[in-house]
Amino acid sequence: MQGFEKIFQQAEKKRAASKFNEAAVLYLKAKGMCPGNDEDMLSCLLSLGDCWRMIGRYELSKTNYEKAYSIAGQIRDESSAADALIGIGLVLRAMGRHREALKIFSKSERFYKKLKDKTGLAFLLWAKGGAYRIKGDLNKAMQTFKQAISRFTAMKDTSGIGYCLCGLGGASRILGRTDDSYRYYSKANEIFRGLKDTFGTAYSYCGLANATRMKGDFKGSLGYFKKAKAYYKKIGDKVSFAYTLWGEGTALKMMGDFKNAKGDFIKARKLFTETKDERGLSYCELSIGELEFLNGRSKNASVLFEKALKRAKGFSFGVEIKHANRLIKAAKSGKGFPFNLP
Repeated sequence: MQGFEKIFQQAEKKRAASKFNEAAVLYLKAKGMCPGNDEDMLSCLLSLGDCWRMIGRYELSKTNYEKAYSIAGQIRDESSAADALIGIGLVLRAMGRHREALKIFSKSERFYKKLKDKTGLAFLLWAKGGAYRIKGDLNKAMQTFKQAISRFTAMKDTSGIGYCLCGLGGASRILGRTDDSYRYYSKANEIFRGLKDTFGTAYSYCGLANATRMKGDFKGSLGYFKKAKAYYKKIGDKVSFAYTLWGEGTALKMMGDFKNAKGDFIKARKLFTETKDERGLSYCELSIGELEFLNGRSKNASVLFEKALKRAKGFSFGVEIKHANRLIKAAKSGKGFPFNLP
């Protein structure tokens, strides 16, 4: 199995450098070298699930995690079963299916508690915090991220702390606490740059961009968005790149550059459609609808606002339901546009 170990370790190095596409190619090669070895196969499937998830290939990621969960059950590897479940939950969360994700996380939690896996339980809290945020339960999200930070701090896991800080930054922004948001993202960015974590650096730059945008410094936010886009493009993460485009488009819209704003929103919508990110699609419908209204096409705007509301209600996106209702009300009165949505 020396050949397998060599290829697998090469893949691990690529993944650690946020080169997920290159890592996936190597994991696939390693996977082809371990027929009959369930433990090695399990490692490859879990790693492939992670790589595909990080670049927005959610269906493929979910398939690999599900195969891993099946093998883990067969060989009674409860630790890997828990990891596979949390992977499935993260994919569902990313697709906007937070209710299903939270159910999966509960199953994973039972394994981690039984195993007394401190790292697993900390990671699980971070994952749940993100699901609560998408659900719109922002106070619970904040509380859960802080619980996760306490665990990661006790383990001296700076990477875990960084990702929780990003979670706190996002929830704070939506709650209107823009100074807190900027502070959380700044701390996270410092951590990730110190660790040379490419993905984390991109994530925190995008957060800094949105926090700066919500402070009203639209021009200043563009510099951060530019940095985040460059990192995400290098990584190959279509979903995060799409959210960065949406944020940049919103800044451009607020600056009156409707043409380039629409270009960003349309590109983002295409990527969200490809990756089946329902929450992202909701934001694009609202933002393109705004531009339609501002360009005198109020009927088109109303159709898009109603479509976004229907989607948000269907997936119980608490924050996006409020945004949609706010824009529908504004369209009827003709006042309030443009909106700087968080």
